[in-house]
Amino acid sequence: MLESHAFFSKMVDELVEFSEYDPELADGIKWLDDQAQKKGITFYDMVFEVLYKHDVNSKAKDWLKTRN
Repeated sequence: MLESHAFFSKMVDELVEFSEYDPELADGIKWLDDQAQKKGITFYDMVFEVLYKHDVNSKAKDWLKTRN
């Protein structure tokens, strides 16, 4: 568990560093940070929440496509 947590944290840190060169990414990161503050959670938790919801929604759409 610690290994995956460290990997995730490093990945997010690298995205934040890269945002220095990508204004659109920087805007997205600022938005995520604002949302995290409003919810009273960490920035990392907010990123995880967004990625998790995206994954769940993608899998649900795939499931619906295979159902029909």
